[in-house]
Order: sequence, then structure tokens, then C-alpha cells
Amino acid sequence: MTAAATVLSGIAPAAAAPPEDTLAVYVGTLDSPQLERLRAVGIDHDESAVTAAAGGKVAVETILGKHQADRLIAAGVPLTEKRTSSAMRKQAAAAPTVFRQYNTPGGIRDELAATAARNPRLAKLITIGKTRKGVPIQGVKVTRDARIVPDGRRPAAIYLGGQHAREWITPEMNRRLLHYVLDNYGKDAALTRLVDTTELYFLPVVNPDGYDFTFTEGNRLWRKNLRDNNGDGQITPGDGVDLNRNFAEKWGYDNEGSSPDPASETYRGPSPGSEPETKALDGFFKKVQAEFLVNYHSAAELLLYGIGWQVSTPSPDDQIAIAMAGDDAHPAIAGYDPDISAELYTTNGDTDFHAQVRTGAIGFTPEMSTCETISNLYPDDQWNAADCQSGFNFPDDEKLIQDEFVKNLPFALSVAKSAQTPDNPVSVVGRSTADLTVDAFDTSYGSRQQVAVSARRSLRDVTLHYKVNGGRERTEGTREWKGGERYGDGIDKYFAERRGVVPKARAKDKVQVWFTARKGRQTVKSAPFTYTVADKIGGDVLVLAAEDVTGVSPANTDGATSARYADEHVAALKAAGKRADVYDMDLNGRKAPHPLGVLSHYKAVVWETGDDIIPRASGQPGGTVARSALETELSVRDYLNEGGKLLLSGKYAGFAQGANGAYVYKPEGPGECTDAADPTCLPIANDFQQYWLGAYSYVDDGGTNADGVPNPVVGTSGAFTGYKGTPAGDHTAAFLSTSSFLPKAEFPQFSSEAPLDWQTSGASPYDPYDGDWYLWSGQADVSYKRLTKTVDLSAATAARLKFQTSFDTEAGWDFMFVEAHEVGTDNWTTLPDAGGLTTTETGDSCQSGIETIHPFLTHYQGAECSPTGTTGTWNAATGSSNGWKQFDADLSAYAGKQVELSISYMSDWGTQGLGVFLDDVRVEIGGAVAQQTSFETDLGGWTVAGPPPGSGVNSSDWSRSQLAFDSGAGTTTADSVYLGFGLEGLTVAERNDLVRRALRHLKV
Repeated sequence: MTAAATVLSGIAPAAAAPPEDTLAVYVGTLDSPQLERLRAVGIDHDESAVTAAAGGKVAVETILGKHQADRLIAAGVPLTEKRTSSAMRKQAAAAPTVFRQYNTPGGIRDELAATAARNPRLAKLITIGKTRKGVPIQGVKVTRDARIVPDGRRPAAIYLGGQHAREWITPEMNRRLLHYVLDNYGKDAALTRLVDTTELYFLPVVNPDGYDFTFTEGNRLWRKNLRDNNGDGQITPGDGVDLNRNFAEKWGYDNEGSSPDPASETYRGPSPGSEPETKALDGFFKKVQAEFLVNYHSAAELLLYGIGWQVSTPSPDDQIAIAMAGDDAHPAIAGYDPDISAELYTTNGDTDFHAQVRTGAIGFTPEMSTCETISNLYPDDQWNAADCQSGFNFPDDEKLIQDEFVKNLPFALSVAKSAQTPDNPVSVVGRSTADLTVDAFDTSYGSRQQVAVSARRSLRDVTLHYKVNGGRERTEGTREWKGGERYGDGIDKYFAERRGVVPKARAKDKVQVWFTARKGRQTVKSAPFTYTVADKIGGDVLVLAAEDVTGVSPANTDGATSARYADEHVAALKAAGKRADVYDMDLNGRKAPHPLGVLSHYKAVVWETGDDIIPRASGQPGGTVARSALETELSVRDYLNEGGKLLLSGKYAGFAQGANGAYVYKPEGPGECTDAADPTCLPIANDFQQYWLGAYSYVDDGGTNADGVPNPVVGTSGAFTGYKGTPAGDHTAAFLSTSSFLPKAEFPQFSSEAPLDWQTSGASPYDPYDGDWYLWSGQADVSYKRLTKTVDLSAATAARLKFQTSFDTEAGWDFMFVEAHEVGTDNWTTLPDAGGLTTTETGDSCQSGIETIHPFLTHYQGAECSPTGTTGTWNAATGSSNGWKQFDADLSAYAGKQVELSISYMSDWGTQGLGVFLDDVRVEIGGAVAQQTSFETDLGGWTVAGPPPGSGVNSSDWSRSQLAFDSGAGTTTADSVYLGFGLEGLTVAERNDLVRRALRHLKV
């Protein structure tokens, strides 16, 4: 979801973070771009408080290192450190009386050993491994004859706590649940039977090093384990691994669900399962083969389950989780919001998903109550929400802790009770799992129709039944669906999706469908559904017309009630030798096409949005988007997952998604989101564009010239080579390909290209300025990169260094500059640009102690960050150049001498821009070009000199490149073509040519 100009390099720091870098709570009211910039640093979305605020903004509370926060603030994100009240300061200073450490005398570890010793028949102390510091990770197994029965012999449930160090309420939940079970054995008949027949495992603290670290001064908000990432012998922000991102399953699937940046709170570690704490849990999961896993976290008041690596992706066994967790109206834990793990934001390498895929354990993550919620529970006690340092600082109060435990107890026990029959679980909200659940739809675009049912695996002979127009009942067999190209990750131990086929029906036929199966000696039956076969079907390609002429954006549609440009697309397909059908959303109740009922019948789908800006229903205000926008996207995603091919075009196609969180929708009906500040409305994001269409960044109007007219489009590679066209219209988009940010070698699943360019009068900001090659700085934190050359000016009276540069750096933190000194001397200085690209501002990195990692800068930066150092002055460029600009430095001060020049790029501890690009570098003497290179064959006499003394080794450096970032008017993957303009805006010949080329690329 990150913006083009804010990319995390994922390269470990080569030097220590600046001094006094501590974690603190920050608050602010942010607009969408500011929120996106905050997300880019790698916060845990589910554990950061985000609420709607006035003017379409959001109020946030999150935990950051001081250095991270300073960079964000300097970049325009309005964050302030949360003010501490006297009560808050008093609480922080007081030693906890209820919460206890793990590995200290009288701590939780001792308690576990003592508890097991007191209950020899029911309890066994277990050690699953050791931490990075060598501390045993211990828990208690509870079952009858616990020390005799081999681990994993009986159905089992596992309860974890303390995986994130600062979440103190979770070990309390875990240890209290342990005591509750033991204390009530023999007193409660149902619980006694449960313990006799089920293995219950309690591990209150699975991150002992990190947890105990939070009891030391200044470290209450530490989250990760204690891996010393930079090897400096200290544990400071920037160290540690998020143990809930370190598991092998989907580890590092993308850089959004976990971070490659050690400074991030969601840093996934250097490799899958790199941490001893992760290895310990993984081995334990494999040994026990539990039916359920409950991984307690805080503080967000959620009850999460299912797939986290991709948004909005249900799986067959979710039926069990939904029955147990409930819904928004009836949650299993009062005040918690039950949802699929990635309803909004993704996680990868997480504990629950890994355990469920590898061992079948159905996982839940209860995100327990915030400090604010629990502090307001009793108006007459000493606790006040305004005094909470953060949502994680659960009050050190026995009554409140016990209340939270009691609130969670029914669900926790229901998990244990469900271990005997996981597919028929115990539900505290009175729900049950259905034997057969159909995937219903009302319209079919095929005479032969595939239909689906979610079926309990224990059933036999799952059979499809159907009637055509009320006629004779017919039957067909079913087969298990295997999940398609990307879905299907093993979350189907107890339920499976099965498919059957209605072999034949004619246009306008009404077909009733249901399924039956054998359950023991009984026959069970699903609910029926009926679909109508559309007429005018049978084509090769479907035109999905989503022009939303019956919506309100745009307002002027000339009174149309159906798509205005579908015919042009049909004609272009005909010219390419393809028969086309049309699904017009305006004629179908503004409803998304069903992936099986409609889309599955076609080799390819041409999705066109016409003049539509944002899908929006009558009555929806600015800042909102119709639910159908997401539903259509998900339907097309399902189609692509099963081998479909897509061509997407439109003046504003994907505009709302490209704004990435700026527009919100209502996830469930009735009705649409009518208030952008309504907390039940959710933001629509750009995941589909990034991970399925190959467009990592959407550049609004990126193909429009200064006069507001679209530039010509030219094809540069593959099937599009030689294409030329000029779209009409009042809006365009440009894209940066996903593979520019997630390299193909590391992320082959997102392989993408940008084979269509916007043709401009000058070079693209990320393409070579002159010729086919240029020089690129690369992206690396804590770097000081020099391109160096010695120039002989002994016979000169005047000289200049000139070069073309396009740069995108973190404003105020990372800089590009020209260094110069007379050979044989130490009189270093930096040279100003005659055109004004440079300033003397030393920026925020200086204020944060940049000299600690780049001490050579003291030559140019002085006390209190003045622009005068020990030998020279500071002149540097930062931020964005907004395309190619000439840098012009006067060398006359070195006339009659030899001068060593360095074109340098310096970066701080964190966030990267796209970097610095150089081309057409020349030295002019007396007005004539004396030396020149465009890096077409080599460095032209310049050398990559490495960093100056005192800076660490650069993890990347200047290098020749032909295309550092692939950008253009369209992106492609193997299965998709995404255009930043509408096909209807081209001439007939241009449109026909482009459609033909797109189909050739898609192999249709």
C-alpha cells in the first residue's frame, strides 16, 4: 500500500541508531496520504488505534521510536508525543502489583512449576524450547494423567500469551485460565469430563526475553524479541523480530503484511523461523497436532480468524470459526469485533495461519481490551481513559484484570469443548455449522454451468441435484475444488468446497439447484437456489461494463440507463476475431457479476469503466464508494485465480483504490455508506492493483500534459512493441510496476511490466535522460554513496560541472550534493547548484544526530546544525526534483589546480525514496565540453569510491542501469493488462490495434 515516493529498502542498518532513540506513544489527526506514510514504516495495523475524525480524516494512536516519529513529523505527518498526565506518570513510576515478570524469583515461570507440582495427576510442566537469551519457554499441560498420556494423544487446544512483549494482559488471561481449569476440576462435572478427555496446553509467555524487558525502565512498550539486529551489543528501537511474522508459512509474501526493515515493529526477521522462540513453537505445534489454537494479543478488541496474507479471502474451515466467534451483532466475546484476519490489512508469517496450514489447528487471535475501554468500565474507580499511556497499558488492577478474564472465559472454554468435534463446535452465541452451504447466484451466462457447495468432509456421496423450468429432477456428481492458482492454503481440514456441473440449459431457462449427501444413515440437503440463464451469451470474451451511469459520479451521463461504450469494446473484440457478450452492471441492479455464474464462462474479461470516476450510489456523499466496487474487484480476483484473463481500462479505472484508503464503503447491507466518518465504513485499498494487476503505485493524471490533454501512448516491449495511440478524454493515470518495488527474483508471484509509455516532450523521471543508460544510486538506509573523479584544471581559468539529475529522497533526511576539495588537501566543501536545486538547510537528520553514522558531514555542518563545518559549507538537494533537472556547479575556485569531485547521496537510518538518477555528466572548461559521459558503456572515468571515513559499508551503491523503475501508461502480468486511460477514447483503428495486442499478450 505504500506510495511511490516512500519505499522501505529492507536493508539492515550498518551502524547504530542515534542516541536516546526510545519508544513512545504518538497521536495525531491524519488525512489519507499521511496515514499511508505512517503505515509505510511498518506499524501493526490491528494494534494501532484508528478512529474517524472530522473532515474525512482519522485520529490515530500508535507506538514509534523517537527517530521514526521525527522523520514522519518532518515529512508532514502531524504527530505529537502523547502528553502524560500526573496520574499517568504516577502509574508508570509505580512497581506493578498484579502483573509479574516471567523469569524472576516468584515470577510466572516459578508459578508454572509450582502449579504443575501441586497437581501431579492433572498437570505437567512442559518446556518447548529456549529463547535467544537461553531462557526456557515453559507452560503447563492439563489433562487426566497428564504425565502418563503422551503429548498429542487426545484432542487438544493450545492457549498462548505474551508473544508481543508489551501486551501484559495476555499472560494474565492465560495463567488465570490455567488456574480456573485446575481449580474447578472435580467440582464442575462438565469441566471435569473436558479435562479427562482433552489436552489443554497453557503457555502464558512465549516471548520471555521481550516480556521481561518491558519491566525495565523506559521499555514498557517494547513489542518484539531481543535479537540484536545491528550487533552493537545494545537493545534499542530497530532491534528485535516480530515473532508473529517470523513463521515459515507465507513468510515474506509481500512487504506489507510484514516488513523487511529491522526498524519496523513488524520486522519478519532475516529468514523464516530464524528465531529460537519461533522454532520452539513450530516444533511444539507439530508434536501436539492440536485441534485449536488461541493466541491472545492486545489491544484492539477483535476476534480474528482465517487467512491474513490476502485481504477478504474466506476459506472452507472459516465456517467453524464463524460459528464460534459470532458476528458484529452477536460476538462471542462482548465488545470484540469478530472478523476474518485480513478484512482490512494483511499479515504474513503469522502464528495462527502457519499452525493451521501445517497442523490443521483452527486458530483464533483475540485482541483483548484497550486500556481506554477498561479504564472507563467503572466511573467511580481510580482509572481514567485519559490517563492511559497507550492502549496496551492495561491497568494494574486485580478487579479489572479479573473482569477481562471473566469476559473472555466462555469463549476460551468453548474452544476446549470443541476439540472433540471441531467440525461441530460448541458456540457461546448459539451458532452451528451447516452440513452443506451453497454458493448461490441468480444469473448464469452459460448453458453449461458450474456450481459450488461447501461440504463437511465427513459426509459421503455429495451430489448435485437440479431441475430446469420445474421439470424432472436430475443429478450429477461433485469433485473437490483444489483452490486455483493462488488460493487454497490448507484451511480446509474439516470442510471442503466441491463443484458440480449442470450440463445443459438454454437461454432464459430457470434452473433450481441443491445438493445432498449421506451423513451416517441419513441424507442431508442444502438450501436450494435458482438461477436464470441469460440470453445473448456464448461468446469468447465478456465485456464487463461498469460505467455506473445510474450512479452519481459523474453526475452528467446524458440520462443514460445503460453502458454507453460497451458497443465500442464489442466491436474491437470482433475486429480481433472474438465474439463478445456484455454484462452491464447498470442493467443488473448495479450488482457485481458472480465469478462462477458469469465470469467463469469466458476466456477473458474486458472490464471497462467508461466515464465513471468512483462507483457511488444515490445519496452517497464525497469520500464514499459503493460496496459494489469491492465486490466487483473480488469477483474478478476469483476469476483470475481460476485461470482467467483480464483487460481493465477506463479514464478513472481503479481511481478510488489507487487513492488507497481515501474512500470508504459499507461492507454489509442494507444500504451504502452515507457518512465517510462512520466507523462501520471501511477504506477501500489498492491491494488488487498491486498484487494482481502489477500496478504498485497509481499516479493520478500521470499521462496528462500541462494543457490538460492526454499524451500519446507508445508500446515499448512484448506484444505492445510499436503500438501508437492518443486517447481523448479529461483524465489519465500512470503506474509504477509492482516488480519495480518487489523484485521478480524475490517476489515472482507479482511479476509485472509496464510495456506502454506516456510519450512526453522530455524523458520520464525514471527513464534515462540521454541514450539507453544512466546511473542510479540504489536504495539503502545508512548509506553514503560517492561517484568520484579527479579533474585537472591547472590550465583553466573557469570551469563548471554539469549533469542531469532526477531524484526522489526523503525530504529533510536524505540528501544529494556535490563534494569538492583540492587534491592533496583536506579543504572539503559542497558546491551550490546555480539553478537553485540546493539549499543550505541541514535538515531534520542533522537535528537527530546524523553525524553519529556519517561523521564526515562535520566538514560541512557545524554546531547547532549550522551550514558551516570544519572546512566547508553545506549545499544539498533533498525531496523530489519532479523530473529531470540540470545541476550546474561552478568550479572556478579550483582554476589552476587539481580538484577531486564527488557526486554524493547520503541517507539516514530509515525510510527511502526512489533514490537519485544521474545522466549526461560533463565538465566544461572555458565554456567548452572537456569531459562527458552518459554511462552508455562504462562510468566514463568516474569511480564508485565508497563511503568516506567513519561511515559504514554501503549495502548498495551507484550502478549503471537501463531502467530502475518500470513506469508507464499500462501495466501487465501474465494474466492481466491494466490501462491508465479508456479504450473508448482512442480512434477505432488505435482501439482495435491495442485490443488485439492485449489479447495476444494474454494468449487469448
